[in-house]
Amino acid sequence: MDTESELLQKRLEAKEEILALKEQIPSARIFNRLGKAFKHKSLGYWLSNVVLLHLILISPALLIGLTLKDSEKLIPVFVGGMLATEGAILSLIVGHIAVQNILEDIANRIVTKIISANDLLAMLLWLKQSWSTQNISAFVLPYCLLWVLLAVISNSVLIHQFVGIGFSLWCVFVGWLAGIVLHMYTWTCLLVSTLKSYQYEMNALAPADSEIISDISEMLTRAIYMLAGLSAVLTLEMTLSLEALPIFVFPILVIGWSLILAQFLLTRSTLSAITNRAKWNTLKKIQTKINAIEETGDLSDKDTAERLFRLADIHKQIMASRSNTLDWKSFSTLFSQLMLPLLGLLLGNLDKLLKLFP
Repeated sequence: MDTESELLQKRLEAKEEILALKEQIPSARIFNRLGKAFKHKSLGYWLSNVVLLHLILISPALLIGLTLKDSEKLIPVFVGGMLATEGAILSLIVGHIAVQNILEDIANRIVTKIISANDLLAMLLWLKQSWSTQNISAFVLPYCLLWVLLAVISNSVLIHQFVGIGFSLWCVFVGWLAGIVLHMYTWTCLLVSTLKSYQYEMNALAPADSEIISDISEMLTRAIYMLAGLSAVLTLEMTLSLEALPIFVFPILVIGWSLILAQFLLTRSTLSAITNRAKWNTLKKIQTKINAIEETGDLSDKDTAERLFRLADIHKQIMASRSNTLDWKSFSTLFSQLMLPLLGLLLGNLDKLLKLFP
C-alpha cells in the first residue's frame, strides 16, 4: 500500500471512530437512556429527557424533605434551586448539540484535510482520552464538590439555618450535571488549542484563504453562537425570575461575555498559528530553492536569472499575504455574539424600558 492510499485509509478509519464517539460522550449516554422509548432526536425524545431529568434532579429532595419533615426549608430556596436545575438541563442540551456538531465537522471536514497519518492518530488518541470516564470524572467531581459547598453554605446563610439533606442532595445532582456542561466548554477550548498542532492541506500562495481555515472557523463560530444563545436565554430567565435581585443577573451577563470572548480569541489565535506555520513552511521551501540556484547556477544566464527573480517574486507575494485572521467580518460576528446575552437582559427588563418612553 502506497503512502497516499495508507493516508486515505487512516482518514476513513479516523472518521468512523470519531462518529462512533458521538454516542459515547456522557450527554449522549444520558439522553439515549432517558429517551430510548422514542425515536432518536424526535420531539418525544427531547421532551422525555427534559421531564425525566427534572424528576431525577428534584424528586429526591422533595421525598427526603417530606420524609424528614423539613420540607419547609425548601420553600425559601426553591426558586433558586429550580433556576439552577433548568439552567443545568438547558445547558446540557445545548452543550450536547454543540459537541455533536463539532465531532461531526471534525469527522467530515477536518480529518480529510490532515496530511499526516501520525497527526490523524494523535488527534484520535486525544479525542478518546479527553472523553474517557477517568478524565471526565477527574474534572467533574471536584467541580461538583465545590458547587455543593457553595450552594449549601450560601443558601444556609440566606435562611439562617441548614438547608437540609434534601436540598443538599439536589445540589449534588445539579452540580454533577453542571460539571459535565463545564467539561464540554473546557473540552472545546482544549480542542481549539489542539487543532493548531496538526498539518493540513493549505493554499501555498495564500494560506489564510485555505479551505481548512474556513472549515475550522465555521465550526467554532457555530459553537460560539450556541454559547451566546444559551447565555441570552439564561440571562432572560434570571432577569424574569430575580426581578427584585438584579445584582445576581449582571454577573451572569459578564460570565457569558467572558466565555464568548475567550472562545473567540482562542479560535483566532489557532487560525493564525495554522496560517503562519503553513506560510513559513512554504517560504522555507522557496528560500531553499533560491539558495540552491545561487550556489549551483550561473547567475549571468538569462533563464537562471529569470527563475531566481520569479521565485523571489513568489516569496515576496507570500510574505505579504495576510496571516492574521482578525478582520471586520470576524469582529462583526463577535459583536453580534456579545449582543445576544445583552438582548436577553433587555427583554427581561422590557417593561421597565417601555416606561422610559411616554
